[in-house]
Amino acid sequence: MKVTILGSGTVVPSGTRNSAGYFVELPGARVMMDCGSGTVHALARYGLPWDLMTHVFISHFHVDHVGELAALLYAFRYGMKSQRTEPLTIVGPPGLHRVLDGFKMAFGSSLLEAPFPITVQTINPGDKIEFGPGATMSVMKTPHTRESLAARIESGGRVLCYTGDTAYDDALAPFFDKASILISECSFRGPREDARHLSIAEAAKIASQARVSKLIVTHFYFDVDEVALQHELQSGYEGEVIMGRDGLSIEV
Repeated sequence: MKVTILGSGTVVPSGTRNSAGYFVELPGARVMMDCGSGTVHALARYGLPWDLMTHVFISHFHVDHVGELAALLYAFRYGMKSQRTEPLTIVGPPGLHRVLDGFKMAFGSSLLEAPFPITVQTINPGDKIEFGPGATMSVMKTPHTRESLAARIESGGRVLCYTGDTAYDDALAPFFDKASILISECSFRGPREDARHLSIAEAAKIASQARVSKLIVTHFYFDVDEVALQHELQSGYEGEVIMGRDGLSIEV
């Protein structure tokens, strides 16, 4: 299993960080997790097999996580350089059909038409879907929006977890327990009561409680001083800390 960061930023414009997006390559599947602005072209920029993508997982419906989904669908319709018959499944929380209906109203009713089947599947907390032989994804509700989900992908004895966007919650650590890698949002330097996101200390606390092997921090609303940030995270978490950057690829 390999993960490539397509976007380590937020909705705030940045010259180095796209909005949220990740590409996970599994033995039997290729999964894009979230599809924020800049991530579609990043698929090509980093040489990823986007035309062989099997699943798109949307964690929630904020624009920096779903805003480029229509562009991705147009890429499949007009940008394919090879033929395929394998279906694409778009997976997300309840409300996904409503969001896609809105995109179709804006960009045309043929948005989901492609030279191969496209299906839309809603997933609820506690559900599990198959990503091919021996690979699964389960989801958990997070305290961010009404629909927001965290994800846990398991394949070949390895575990990749993704917080999506979330405020701190004691219930998150058991869901991420002993993950090989936890991709965690790290939005703010300190706790904020006006926004449901994680601070630096809260991201470290969840990783420590969950006993994850590696912590990748992303989704920064602040200018990152990597040395200072690493030091602060490691004051609350003893495992390996990796600074999320666009284009970073890691074997899980």
